[in-house]
Amino acid sequence: MVRFITSYLLFSLLLLSCSPSKKGLSSAPIGSDSTNTQRAISSPMGDGKSFETAIVINETSDPKGVSAEYQWIRENKSNYRVIHQSLVIHGKKPYDIITIQYSDNTKEDIYFDISKFFK
Repeated sequence: MVRFITSYLLFSLLLLSCSPSKKGLSSAPIGSDSTNTQRAISSPMGDGKSFETAIVINETSDPKGVSAEYQWIRENKSNYRVIHQSLVIHGKKPYDIITIQYSDNTKEDIYFDISKFFK
């Protein structure tokens, strides 16, 4: 329960820190260090569209792991806002599924393998 509350609080803080722009949409990327992001994330075949192709987060702590997820989204998506995040166990492995909504109101789920930092 404590882990859930901690994850929820981290998610809430990240949503506040990634507040939408004046147009109500996030802009990508924002002051990122791509070298650090590449170390934090590995997705050789992963596009994040399913459990099988989930983006692998290589961080070992919750704050850095969640931050890496949002960094990946900022660097790879545009004209979006985050509308939902959920923790799912699939095949005995934890995944974060982050749902974003684009300016044309279409939605996309992005799958992250968080097994290296979420125990």
